[in-house]
Amino acid sequence: MSKQRHYYNITKRNAAGELEYTKRLLECDDKFEQDLVMLAFPIGMMKDISSVLKNFKLRDDAKFFYSECREVVSVPEKHVNEKGEGKLTFMSYFHTFPDSVSHFFDDAIVVVVLHPHGKFNEQGLQDYNMIGYIHANIIHFKDADGQVREGYYYNVLRMSEATVDGEAIYRRKRIFTTVFSVLLDLTIINDIHFVYANMGRENQGILDALKMNSERTGKLYETYPMRNNTHINLIVGSRSSAAKLVDISNDTARLKEYYQKILALRENYVFNQLHSEEKFFNMVKRILSSSKTSKIFMLPDANGNMAAAGFFINWADYLHLKLQNPKGFFKVIDSLRITDNILYITLLVGDTKSVKSLIKGGAHYFRKNHGNQVTILNAHEGDPYFDIKKSVIYDPFVYFTIYDQPAMLERMKEKSKDEKGNVRIFIDTPML
Repeated sequence: MSKQRHYYNITKRNAAGELEYTKRLLECDDKFEQDLVMLAFPIGMMKDISSVLKNFKLRDDAKFFYSECREVVSVPEKHVNEKGEGKLTFMSYFHTFPDSVSHFFDDAIVVVVLHPHGKFNEQGLQDYNMIGYIHANIIHFKDADGQVREGYYYNVLRMSEATVDGEAIYRRKRIFTTVFSVLLDLTIINDIHFVYANMGRENQGILDALKMNSERTGKLYETYPMRNNTHINLIVGSRSSAAKLVDISNDTARLKEYYQKILALRENYVFNQLHSEEKFFNMVKRILSSSKTSKIFMLPDANGNMAAAGFFINWADYLHLKLQNPKGFFKVIDSLRITDNILYITLLVGDTKSVKSLIKGGAHYFRKNHGNQVTILNAHEGDPYFDIKKSVIYDPFVYFTIYDQPAMLERMKEKSKDEKGNVRIFIDTPML
């Protein structure tokens, strides 16, 4: 039986410094018996979260709020299905909050779900536990007609695993479906017609929430398979390939050339966000200014031309990962204690032979210079580098999209297809 809840959609501060927000009613299907406080606000307000919390009569301790964020975001991300199938279950420990997350997407809408205790301090402010945390990152992409549209990319979706008397009081109360109600309501009030996200291993709970909330709001959803490949840098790395790498991170002319190759390959991908040079350089500046060790490498040919290039993002500058209950090859990896420093390679361009050498060189460089022992490479059918990204250590992941303009999505999908008919979706985000 559904119930009514509400959340506060905070948009900005006015000239007087007051919060501008609306109270939005929702039809919810969670089974949690107590009140919830749900807030949606621009990520820039994280820096002044104390005044935001105080406005809603909540404990205005920023350090406590950030600690709650870190605790919830560090909840194991279980890339397994409802049967427990899947190898990759990990915990993401961000070094600082909110800085470590804001560098990946600078215009996200943060959605938090808080459980107030009913206990008040001397200022009359109520204490709380954080139940849920998610980003609705604002993206801009071109549709099938070449028009720039605004959409959302969801990530960092976490739910608390707090227990009382051994019972997971939040996860088992279907609060996840209520989080989706908030997210879909944001698409309605902000006139968003397309969103997408990576759900990890196909999960029946997420699919149920997608189906329930999509039908309620008159939206549709689809899923897209992809493959998360994990490589051991000691095995895949090559010293001779590393010696050929050229760092073009601060070479504007080479970066412009690199961008044109990215555009040539991905221009027609569904939800490609790098549709302009300005968007590309903004992303590069945001990542490289916050990660002093991340690099953009190119591999030159015999004449010094760009044979291949890629963005090598050192996730260790932002977070470290800890595998939980590893299985198979991941058990070996965990025993070696090498998962803390992850290298993520994205936006690869060039001929396949050169790209393979580029990956091998980057794997060696980051292992030797920054202690990155593991590299993540994502791929899907239609990726020209699918075969060279493959690893014996992998997990099948699933992206999903929620939409309410099926004709336009079909046209975008048709435009994205390769010569074999594979629909290609943009998965080259700096953070899953």
